[in-house]
Amino acid sequence: MNKLETKSGFVNILGVPNSGKSTLINKLVGKKVSIVSHKVQTTRFCVRGICTYLFDDLSKSQIILIDTPGIFPAKRRLDKAMVSAAWSELKHSDKVLFIHDVSKPIENNSLDVMKEIFKIKEKVILVLNKIDLLPKDKLLKKILDFKGLYAFEKVFLVSAKNGSGCGQLIKFLAMSMPTHPLLYNDNTISDLPLSILASEITREKLFKSLNKELPYNLMVETEKWDISSNKSINIQQTIFINKSSYKPIILGKAGQNIKRIGILARKDLEKLLDSKIHLFLFVKLKKNWMEDPSKYSSIGLNYNA
Repeated sequence: MNKLETKSGFVNILGVPNSGKSTLINKLVGKKVSIVSHKVQTTRFCVRGICTYLFDDLSKSQIILIDTPGIFPAKRRLDKAMVSAAWSELKHSDKVLFIHDVSKPIENNSLDVMKEIFKIKEKVILVLNKIDLLPKDKLLKKILDFKGLYAFEKVFLVSAKNGSGCGQLIKFLAMSMPTHPLLYNDNTISDLPLSILASEITREKLFKSLNKELPYNLMVETEKWDISSNKSINIQQTIFINKSSYKPIILGKAGQNIKRIGILARKDLEKLLDSKIHLFLFVKLKKNWMEDPSKYSSIGLNYNA
């Protein structure tokens, strides 16, 4: 019996902020590996979600999906580091997706991003997301508008939220990967250290729970991770803020906000890790954390980008 051929490769997903990159990766992988919120620039660094696809003949293809920060005109140090991270992965990718939220117009930022992508890659796959939000006639016009701009390798219509069209997309990507041994074990869903993934999940819950009241520039660090004899995990995290006025917002009246955030984060972590989790959250003022190089290197960002 011949040994079954395996495929393995990298897919870079680019787009403007809030186009649905993280939601798409989570749907394709089948588990939460990248955090999602309505706040722009939720994703701060490149997250690799790993999907191992099984063909009918039982051969396998491993697609390493790279979720990047949304690309936008950057001014602050953190923003520049994030945008630099988004572009840095592009040259090494086997396939590139440009994702666009069809409920939004094709504005200058989208046009600029597409122009830069095509300078680096000849073949680009267009993924039009949130198709459930647009009537068919308007969707058709949007497709024609994009096709009039560039000759995309392939166009996929998806709803990353409900999964529509995602099966066709992942099958195409699986078939398109180069012949190569699998780079990760079958059951690996991300190359992120669990401590960072846990920090990101808590940051997501902060954004979702407090939304407009919460500043964008906070950071969560997992400082302790202890596995008990009964296999439960004790996790201690610090939420870093750069203004003391943010602390009462996060804590809430009688600590109700941080309690709710902790419960939501714990439930996600228990689902992800299939373990009992004890999560302890603390808030700490550190005025200059955005100028601390170690805070950048810990999540793979270039402080000097």
